[in-house]
Amino acid sequence: MLELIFIGTGSAIESLNRFHSSFFIQTTEYNLLIDAGDCVSKALLKQKINYHSIDGIIFTHFHPDHFSGFGGLIIQMEFLQREKPLQIFTHYKLIPFVKNYLHLSYLFEKNISFDIEFIGFNHNEVFCVCDKIQVKSKSNMHIDAYKKYDEDNKIFFSSSSFLFNLKGKKLFYTGDIGTKDDLYLFSEEKIDYMITEITHISIEDILEAVKFLQPSRLYLTHISDDDGETIEKIINQTSAFDVPTIEAVDGMKIII
Repeated sequence: MLELIFIGTGSAIESLNRFHSSFFIQTTEYNLLIDAGDCVSKALLKQKINYHSIDGIIFTHFHPDHFSGFGGLIIQMEFLQREKPLQIFTHYKLIPFVKNYLHLSYLFEKNISFDIEFIGFNHNEVFCVCDKIQVKSKSNMHIDAYKKYDEDNKIFFSSSSFLFNLKGKKLFYTGDIGTKDDLYLFSEEKIDYMITEITHISIEDILEAVKFLQPSRLYLTHISDDDGETIEKIINQTSAFDVPTIEAVDGMKIII
């Protein structure tokens, strides 16, 4: 069995109703957490997901609502005396950043109870997480606007959208995106499941992309407390494309 669990479906704006965006892919052999924003440890606890069951974590990008809970999650694993290794997947050029973040949080690999294995990927290349989970990353334009602040060209900018191949089913996760073009990064693929954020993109652009991509099912996430009307419009209009559209909520499970 392969199951996807929405851990958090909120936007970057704090909410009493939703945790920040994160989801969990659970298989019989490997469990993968996608993103680890603020309060992810509490969100996992609420969903009754044992921290030790997490085999790997993959990051789309390093905005706080997708990353800032990472250090706290490592601390919780340490408090609970985790022993099995943890794999961290990120673009290979960003591995030093993640290591520095841990070190500046006084979380040194030599001083914790379990091994952390850093696995770098490159955009446009398929990599294998396990036999049932293969991933392809493509760079999107979500953080390109920040490049103007990097006058010395010292920062490597990377924000990923992912195509997960889950036992032959294709799951397109947009992550946070920058323009409507990011919705078509995997347009050459037949998409079974599409998970799209709704904060940084217009209703019209989502509808146009869904009409073109024709996923078997669409899930909406990255939702603020004021997005009810937006969600209703998308759900009503995608019904004309025969694409079942679902508002993701924390704790929702999908059997794949």
